[in-house]
Amino acid sequence: MQSSVTPVIVVMSFCLCGAAPAPTAPPEDMPRIMTARDGGGDKPVIITSDTKAYCNRLLNIIDAYGPTLPQDVDSLRMQGADMCREGRIRSGIVRLRRALVELKETTHS
Repeated sequence: MQSSVTPVIVVMSFCLCGAAPAPTAPPEDMPRIMTARDGGGDKPVIITSDTKAYCNRLLNIIDAYGPTLPQDVDSLRMQGADMCREGRIRSGIVRLRRALVELKETTHS
């Protein structure tokens, strides 16, 4: 009798182990972190936040270079600022980071 009960318990245990509650989304004000690797494993991991606060931080860094920016940098800055304002945070951050890279290459800093 015991041998017929054991398979049922084993099957039930497999069914219960796979059941997990659905994940809940983090609160909106909690920063989310994403990581990316540039190339091979010997380069450092770049960590950025995808929040409006990070957009503002990048904008402040770009603006600290002065009021006159090269045209391509200014265009990327405006696109990034508009996207962040519209809620397209990740795309805005991509534009702002691209503007910052261009700006650093232009000023050699």
